Amino acid sequence: MHNLPPPQNGGLFQRLIRKITGDGGASGGGQGLFHLRSELARLQSSVAQLNTAYGRREIASIKSLLTEAGRSDFEAAVRDRVHTIPLPDGTVLCRVLGRYKMYVDAADRGLAPHLMMEGFWQYWITAFLCRNLDRGETAYDLEAGYGYYSLLMSELVGMQGRVVALEYNPWLYQLLNRNIILNGRNTVVVSHRILAAGQAATAQELPAWLIEPSASTQPAAPLAYGSANSCIAPAMTLDGLEQGSADLVLVSATALEHGALDGMRGLMDRSPSLRIIVQFVPGRCRTPRETLKALSDRFPLRFIDFDARAKPISIEEVIKASSVTLFLSLTDPR
Repeated sequence: MHNLPPPQNGGLFQRLIRKITGDGGASGGGQGLFHLRSELARLQSSVAQLNTAYGRREIASIKSLLTEAGRSDFEAAVRDRVHTIPLPDGTVLCRVLGRYKMYVDAADRGLAPHLMMEGFWQYWITAFLCRNLDRGETAYDLEAGYGYYSLLMSELVGMQGRVVALEYNPWLYQLLNRNIILNGRNTVVVSHRILAAGQAATAQELPAWLIEPSASTQPAAPLAYGSANSCIAPAMTLDGLEQGSADLVLVSATALEHGALDGMRGLMDRSPSLRIIVQFVPGRCRTPRETLKALSDRFPLRFIDFDARAKPISIEEVIKASSVTLFLSLTDPR
């Protein structure tokens, strides 16, 4: 908390009251009104100075803000710029991370409330990405949802870089593209309406909920096929999508559940500096122990703690946890 300088001569408010009441020798009539306006102008100037020093701040760069400020200051700066506008189509336009304009679904009970009220999501991953994704790199966002991480990645890689966003839910895919275009990121972000899976499939029926089931640590509820809660989407491996290398892949719990890690072994082989961030939920992985063993044979097993730092973790510790954000890479994180 900042320490403000002590008030002088009783403070602005006290002097303003004296001017209004005529106390302190001030003359009435036009001269009193002149003094009143003068004090109001000085008060407005002082408030503006305080806001500049301690209140509202423009956020020029998320990366610089996270570098220069601690978590509490980062969160305060982002919350200070939160703004929401409900729209007739059931969406809400909100300001996220102090700079991005994003459409979210008003009925979403998982991610949307955080974006609308806090302006950010999963601080530890947000901060970790800002330190470990650089200009000119290529990043993948599997099950991108509204595009929160896709937009952040696009800022971090810059115009020389590239972001590939995958989202199979048709409604979320529509909002994802609206958010990409709204923020002028369509020259950096490429989107595909597919499911990142362990094997290719022409199409399959999948849950079509909003964000909440994807963010949940519980397995998805049984799907009512042919209902409004399902959708038809193609499924592809990441290896089959593109043949180039990548620098960072963000794997959601949904992508983990459908075997996305199995479908990107070729990408791992041709990307020596690859960093993988996995929202690993043992209950949503078909063979959690076998999957972790295969990953630990290839990469040091680390997790991203709530302080946004990667730390060692064992297979047994991951199995016992309800949810762990894993970091997989042969290179040391920053």
